[in-house]
Amino acid sequence: MNFLKGTLALSLSYLLVACGGGGSDGYYDKVTNNTPPTTQSEETIKAQKTLDLLKTEGQYLFGNYDPNDSTTAKGYIDHALDTFSQGPLRLATDVKKLFDTDKSNFKYYNVCFAGEGNQIYENTPCYVLQGEANIKAALNKISPNTYQNWDFNVTKDQLNSLKISPDQISKFTGEAFLIIFDNQNKDKAFNDVWVAGVFGYPYKQSWGLTQTDQLRIVSMNGEGEYNVTSSPKTTTPSTIEPEEEAKTYGALSIYKDPTSKDGELYVLQNNSSFDVLINDNPNTPNVEPVSFIVSSVPGDPTALATYRIKANLDQVLDLPNVSAISGIRIENELPSKNEQSFTGSIHLEGRNIFTFKQALNGSILKFKHALNGIMFEGQSVNQNGKISTTLTQPNNIKY
Repeated sequence: MNFLKGTLALSLSYLLVACGGGGSDGYYDKVTNNTPPTTQSEETIKAQKTLDLLKTEGQYLFGNYDPNDSTTAKGYIDHALDTFSQGPLRLATDVKKLFDTDKSNFKYYNVCFAGEGNQIYENTPCYVLQGEANIKAALNKISPNTYQNWDFNVTKDQLNSLKISPDQISKFTGEAFLIIFDNQNKDKAFNDVWVAGVFGYPYKQSWGLTQTDQLRIVSMNGEGEYNVTSSPKTTTPSTIEPEEEAKTYGALSIYKDPTSKDGELYVLQNNSSFDVLINDNPNTPNVEPVSFIVSSVPGDPTALATYRIKANLDQVLDLPNVSAISGIRIENELPSKNEQSFTGSIHLEGRNIFTFKQALNGSILKFKHALNGIMFEGQSVNQNGKISTTLTQPNNIKY
């Protein structure tokens, strides 16, 4: 297997483009209508309207989200952040844990990007975990039963009966690669993990009709800074199938900082991006893709995207530079495309921040999100699966 060259270019933007949610009562039935009285200030009215939108599109921001509950409405922010946390971020951390305990499932390459003139890892060895059966069996040792219903090799047949373009078929088919790089400095060696390629995983979403089991197909789309290319599969005279061409995939790079002074610190290294294929909305026959582009500049506190697992096991997700979160959800009976856009930053802290509704009774999730110029700060408490949220900022509105 060969890998395609990447670049070192970094930017200060962090763009997340996504599409909507749903719910057993219908997506728009979840929209609140708590517009403050006209006697309140324009700033208060704006804050309330923004909060109402966030409660519709991004319950994940406040811990009130469950991917396995079909009655939990999934807004486009929910789709994007859940995919990021449960997809490439969790894959990277689990693969790192696996590698540190058992290298036997990984294939070693003396030169990872042989002959491709790669500007980042042109002369670097690596270990690669690939092949659907291998990935599932290996990751099951670290996180039992988590990945058993995932797909790590998505074929065209799995996209049957979708209203989907040829370009989208090409983008959302392929295999996954989990790569860990060596380094001449032994302190740095095997701390840079790439999640590349295509994979799919299930979630629950009901619109009160028939379909409940849904699927997200994730494509590391190659529009970020790092890419890999699989070698073409050769044919023999007896082979009737046409030769498969080499295919280029994007990759998200996460570096585990070995100098962390408090637990484990994972740092996003570059402009990384992925697309997610969503097909749950019965208001339209079209698929509604989610696009996610993460920019991170190591050493820059205004643009450094990190995930930390503290020594006390608290988790912290810090995305300080969100240049856009936007999406569209089609609705026909109340005609709307529900186009929204948010800018700012996202910060979550606590135990089980990505699956907070499954956290222990009494668990606390702290949040601090600056979106559209308004700071939403406070905490959510898990009370036997029911989430209670309190805002400290803005101090003149209630959740």
